[in-house]
Amino acid sequence: MNNDLVREMGYIALATRLKRISDKMTHSTRLMYRNLNIDIEPNWYLVLIIVKQNPNISVMGIAEKLGFTHQSVITMTNKMVKKGYLQVSKDEKDKRKTVFNLNQKAVEILPKIEQIWGYGKEVIYELLNGDISIIQHLEVLETNLEKASFGERILEKNN
Repeated sequence: MNNDLVREMGYIALATRLKRISDKMTHSTRLMYRNLNIDIEPNWYLVLIIVKQNPNISVMGIAEKLGFTHQSVITMTNKMVKKGYLQVSKDEKDKRKTVFNLNQKAVEILPKIEQIWGYGKEVIYELLNGDISIIQHLEVLETNLEKASFGERILEKNN
């Protein structure tokens, strides 16, 4: 890319660059699913795996495992329920709590999606030329951001 300000800015534009990469991967994954006649969104795979491994899991349980906000999980699971992938019910012990299980549609499609993500793992490895050290760098970044946010750190320097 010529005249790519984000690349020119280097690490200062890290969030934008990660977002751009995420958007490209998400968009192409969505197109791939459409080409395969699979009616899911790219980020649903993780929820399906979590619910498969943790029957009767709550919104908060899913949010904790993904590191997503409660509201984003509610939005995602509502769409998944409407599409017939998740069954929603009330917790037997705490009727205020909503819990999720896989519907038959999810059980049937999950092996195919798992196969696709196996290929996806291979493709990511190839895209990184076999060097997955980026995962270690992301781990450091996430751990440090849990201690203090990016904005908090800037404000601290500004004082």
